Amino acid sequence: MKFAARIAFACLVALSACSPRAVATTQTATTTAEVAATTPAEGVPTAAFLLGRWGDNGDCTKDIAFNADGTFQSYSGMSGNWTLSGDQLTLDGAGGSFLLRIAVGGNDTLMIGQPDGSFGISQRC
Repeated sequence: MKFAARIAFACLVALSACSPRAVATTQTATTTAEVAATTPAEGVPTAAFLLGRWGDNGDCTKDIAFNADGTFQSYSGMSGNWTLSGDQLTLDGAGGSFLLRIAVGGNDTLMIGQPDGSFGISQRC
């Protein structure tokens, strides 16, 4: 599946599937905060890591560029603004707002959540 199509499809599915999880009513706010503070953020990308050009399956001709000013530009002409909160990447453009779940797969690799639970792989170009 092409990178732009994969992003658009994953965004639509992610939007419908990414509702916040309910916290058990027996947990206190302190307990929840302690758990969150001790849980490592392994695999969670930072904005600095995301900056640059990314291609799909080794193909850098079909790329998307994430700029430090919070804008993005796709090879297909899609452009707009991006924000990152934890593992949630939001792309806002003329076509709407899309939410993706992403993870660091290696030094120059991103894993993008797929609707069936598998991941697509994008590499730094």
